[in-house]
Amino acid sequence: MHRPALFLGTLLAVLLLPACGERGSNAGAAAVSPAAPAPVADAIYTNARVYTVDAAISWAEAIAVRGDAFMAVGSKAEIEALAGPATVRVDLGGRMVMPGIHDMHAHLPQAGTKALFECGFPFSLGIPQIIEKVKDCAAGAPKDKWIRGGQWALETLDAPNPPQRTLLDAVAPDAPVFLMDSTVHAGWVNSKALEVLGITRETPNPTGGVIVRDANGDATGILLDYAAYAAVQKIGHWSQQQMEEALAWSISQLNAEGVTAIKEAMADGPALDGYAALSKAGKLNAHLGVHLIWRSPEGGTQEEMEQTLARRAAAAGPDLHTDFVKIMLDGIPPSQTAAVLEPYLPDAKHPEAHRGYLTIEPAQLTEDVVKMDAQGLTVKIHATGDRSVRVALDAFEAARKANHHPQLRHEISHAEMISPEDLPRFKALNVTAEMSPILWYPSPLHAAMETVLGKERAGRFWPVKSFVDSGALVIYGSDWPSVVPSPSPWPGIEAMVTRHDPYGVNPGSLNPAEAVDLATTLRIFTRNGAEALYTQDSTGSIEVGKSADFIVLDHNLFEIAPEQIGDTKVLRTVFRGRTVYEVK
Repeated sequence: MHRPALFLGTLLAVLLLPACGERGSNAGAAAVSPAAPAPVADAIYTNARVYTVDAAISWAEAIAVRGDAFMAVGSKAEIEALAGPATVRVDLGGRMVMPGIHDMHAHLPQAGTKALFECGFPFSLGIPQIIEKVKDCAAGAPKDKWIRGGQWALETLDAPNPPQRTLLDAVAPDAPVFLMDSTVHAGWVNSKALEVLGITRETPNPTGGVIVRDANGDATGILLDYAAYAAVQKIGHWSQQQMEEALAWSISQLNAEGVTAIKEAMADGPALDGYAALSKAGKLNAHLGVHLIWRSPEGGTQEEMEQTLARRAAAAGPDLHTDFVKIMLDGIPPSQTAAVLEPYLPDAKHPEAHRGYLTIEPAQLTEDVVKMDAQGLTVKIHATGDRSVRVALDAFEAARKANHHPQLRHEISHAEMISPEDLPRFKALNVTAEMSPILWYPSPLHAAMETVLGKERAGRFWPVKSFVDSGALVIYGSDWPSVVPSPSPWPGIEAMVTRHDPYGVNPGSLNPAEAVDLATTLRIFTRNGAEALYTQDSTGSIEVGKSADFIVLDHNLFEIAPEQIGDTKVLRTVFRGRTVYEVK
C-alpha cells in the first residue's frame, strides 16, 4: 500500500527545495524574487504494480523520476500531479515493476572476450563438437597465435574419452590452444601450448595448482587452478580497446536481464583500466564494485597486483567502487581441489584420505586480511570447501580483533559447504554469505559433487534458509560466465524458492528444507546486494531520493506459479533514470 502522508511530506520537501540554478543566490535576492515554479518530473511511469522492496515491502501504482533519482512513489493520481508539458509519460499496462537486480559475482572480462574475440562455445557441447569447433578456429590461424576459448564441462574429465592434449593436437598441431572449463578452474591445452608454456616432465606443480599427468608422468593437457591461471598470464592480455568493448558488451547483457548493480569478482590491472575508462566516458551503465585479484597468478606477479591495488583510488568514479579485493583460497569439490574437513571418497586418482588443498597458508591469509581490513578494503574469499570456509572465517575474526572495523562486510564467495559449527559465525563476524553460482537444484555438476563427497554431504549444499534464519547477510552472484549458461537471474530466483531444476531437465530437489519464500529471495537479489556494495542508501529499493534503477517484467512474480519464475522476461531496464534496455 502507498502512504499518502509520506508522499505529501516528501512532495512538500521537493517543492521547497530551490532550483539547481538558485543554490548560490543570496537571501536578499530570494526575498524579492517571484516564487520558483514547482519542480516537475522528467518522466512518470503509471498503471503499474510497483514492488518497492522498501523497509515496509510496500506496493505502489506509479513512480516519478527527476534527473537520475526517484522523485516520488505513490498512486497514479499523485504521480500524474507532478507531470508538466515536457514530462515523458509511460503507461506500463499493469506490469510489475521492481528494483534492479544486484549481481554480486560476475566475470565481465571473461564473458565479453569469450563472446567477441575467442573461440567460444557453450559448455553443453560434447568433446567431438568442441574438437570440430577448434578445428574451424584453427583453420588459417597463424602458427604463433594463441587460440583461446571455452567453455567445456568439467564433468567430462571423468568421461571414457576425457579432454587431453592429443585430441587438440589432431586438429591444431601448430598453434598453441588454451580452453577454459565451465568453472574457470581448469584449462585444457595442446602439446604446442605445453611447449610454449615450458611445461615438461620436470615442471613441478605450482603452489595451489596441479599439472595433471598420465601414468608415464607426461602432462595430459589439463591444468588445474593456479596452473591454469599462470598459463593465462603467459598468454598475454587483450588490448585496452578490446577490454573496454568486452566490458561494455557484458554490462549490456546484464542490463537486458534486469541487472543494474554488479560486482566484478576478479579483476586484474587491465580490467581495472577498462572499467575506469568506461566510467570516465560516462558509459558505465551499472553500479560497479571491482574486486582486485590478490595472491593469484591470474592477477600477474605479486608486484603487479600490489601496483594495481595502489592505483585503485585513481580509477574510482561515481558508480565505480574499487575498495574490494578477491582472494582464491581453494579450488572446487568436483576436481577434489576444495579444502574439506573430512576426506573425499576414495578413488584411484588421489591419495588416501585426500582433503584437497589451500592455495594460501592460513598464517599468510590472516596477515593479508588483517592488513587489508586496516586499509578499509572489503575482502571476498573464494572458499568452496568447509575447511577453507573455516580458515577464511578465522582470518576475518583476527581482523575484527586487530582493527575493530565491524562495518566492513567481508564475504565468503560460494558459501555452499558449511560446517554447522561455522554457520553462526557469519552473523557474529558480520561476514556476508555470497550464494553463487546458480546451483540450488539438482544438476550434472552437483551430481559430480555427490560422486566425490557422497550424497549426504553434497545434499547439505547451499544452506540459504539457515543463513537467513541466522541473521547473516545473504547475497546473490551469478558467477557468469562460469557454470551458468546466461547472466539471467530468473532461473536462480526460481531455484532458490523451489530447490528444483528451473530448466526442467533434472528431476528431484536439492535439500528442499533450505528453500526460502519469494519476498525473501527478491530482497537477497536487491536490497542485500546493495548492502554488500555499500550503496544501500542509494540503490536496492524504489524510494524517493534513491537512484532511479528499476525494471519492468512481463508478469507479476507473485501471481504466477513458482515453477514459472525462471521464464520471466525483462521488458525494460532503467538505470539512473535512463532506459538502458527495452524490448521494442
